[in-house]
Amino acid sequence: MNLLELDDVRLDVKGRAILRGVSLSLSPGEALGLVGESGSGKSMTLRTVLRTEPPRARVTGRVTLDGEDVRGLGAPELRRLRAGALAMISQDPRAALNPLLRVSRFLVEGLCDARGETRDAADRRARDLLAQVGIADVDRCMDSYPHQLSGGMLQRVVIAAAVAGSPRLLLADEPTTALDVTTQSEVMAILDDQRRENGMAMLFVTHDLELASAVCDRIAVMYAGEIVEIATPDRLHASPRHPYTRLLLDSRPSLTTRAPVLPVIPGRPVAAHEVRGRCAFADRCPWAAPQCLSGEVPLVHGDGRAVRCHRSDELAAELARATGTEASA
Repeated sequence: MNLLELDDVRLDVKGRAILRGVSLSLSPGEALGLVGESGSGKSMTLRTVLRTEPPRARVTGRVTLDGEDVRGLGAPELRRLRAGALAMISQDPRAALNPLLRVSRFLVEGLCDARGETRDAADRRARDLLAQVGIADVDRCMDSYPHQLSGGMLQRVVIAAAVAGSPRLLLADEPTTALDVTTQSEVMAILDDQRRENGMAMLFVTHDLELASAVCDRIAVMYAGEIVEIATPDRLHASPRHPYTRLLLDSRPSLTTRAPVLPVIPGRPVAAHEVRGRCAFADRCPWAAPQCLSGEVPLVHGDGRAVRCHRSDELAAELARATGTEASA
């Protein structure tokens, strides 16, 4: 049984589509990466799971966690879910912390409220959690206000708070965006260790395909509010089946190959509300054909992967050859 399932999730804000039928599943302990350009709907997908979409947004479709309908929960049940089975890490750790509270109060009160622990037990657990996420001087950290800590330290505090309730699912929304490269690696290693040690699943949003490939079991590529491809990292890199995935891979800077100009995807990203009965990527796609300009394109599952492209099978070898590899099944 899947831990998380999204079935045809659609989100409109003031009559404008943001998500257009997102469907995906996540198994217990699995890490799934959501990648794509800004505005593709990655973060909003997470918000439909957490129930923090914008006011007056209209959401349809089903979101289930452990078989429980998340969208149908009342306020007390939703609060219970967020305190236990579901946790979130945002890209800005300062947004998650009250600037007027010391770290000790933030963590201890959270543990007392969510787990019903005594203050002494919560204090001991908070210190253990800070040590687990790589904070050397726990006493100093506990006694600090948020403005007294670096971005990397703050993100470690937020991770400690997120895993404190032993969640079954962690939503990570670009948790390393504001950090330097070295700290990014350290934070992702901590997240990966916590996931494996606690058997926790993770839905991980990032712009970085390399980072997603390093920490995720599968990657879902999003464009214009919908999933266009899902595959394991190895298969996605070796034999992408959607032109958008191919062009994303080609747009990455290389550490081994010198290029006078970094390849870019032509045109501009299309907003979800601009798509009308056609392939959303058709106007930017070098492989677009007449059939791409009429009719919705379904997400077709098969052989352990999924793709939303009329010409997927026809272009398989050509899309793979762009990396010097051969197409694989």
